[in-house]
Amino acid sequence: MEIRFDHQTVIVTGAAAGVGKGISQGFLEAGAKVLLVDYNEKLLGDTHRELAGKFAGNVAMFTADLRQAAVAGSRIVAFANEKFGPVNVLVNNAGIYPSKLALEISETDWDMLFDLNVKGYFFMAQAAAQNMIDNDIKGSIVNISSTASITARPGVVHYCSSKAAVKMMTQVLALEWAQFGIRVNAVGPGLIETEALLDSLDTDTAKQEHREKIAMCPLNRVGLPSEIAESVVFLASSHAAFVTGQNLLADGGYTAGRVFKSILK
Repeated sequence: MEIRFDHQTVIVTGAAAGVGKGISQGFLEAGAKVLLVDYNEKLLGDTHRELAGKFAGNVAMFTADLRQAAVAGSRIVAFANEKFGPVNVLVNNAGIYPSKLALEISETDWDMLFDLNVKGYFFMAQAAAQNMIDNDIKGSIVNISSTASITARPGVVHYCSSKAAVKMMTQVLALEWAQFGIRVNAVGPGLIETEALLDSLDTDTAKQEHREKIAMCPLNRVGLPSEIAESVVFLASSHAAFVTGQNLLADGGYTAGRVFKSILK
């Protein structure tokens, strides 16, 4: 089954590194024209140069703080439309994952996370959907949720709450925009090997906790950005034309239940 996005315009937010970079490359390999969006101008520039070297003419970049959601969304979509043509696919991936106990979270902490992880997603989706409707495009929006959208974790109540909001937002938008032929789905990654993850393994305690997390995964390994990209590209493609309002958990079986490995021997 070959998936192609030739002559299609794709926007990926949080595209400078990690999962966002992997998703961007996945669409480029499928022939799409991709607008990379991120707030980190230097890192975004490095990623843009790297991908432009492989996919010349099919990749562009836009620096934006998506916490300024309504304005940023309109400007990003307008730029993509001018650069490559009307938007066919939006991937909402930009987000933050700060860790703090519930009794220590300030209003500023809460607002900063929700402004990006939830408000940023909604207004990007709104701007992209309006562009699709205006151009009679039956497009696709894929939101990056998380296993935290359905499983609680201590120390990140604001993050878990935001990803649960993304899951429900995905379902509501799927219902509202189905009349326009716009599909809205989500992909919830599990533990993924990104630069940020590897950088965090800088103490013996962090490495031990990492091993314990892997032990909770039935497939007994971390995922790769390219594997999340494959799920996103599939959901955005015509091969998933009858799929909308879904939250696909690409997590190696983590949310399926717990494996007691002694029983399996």
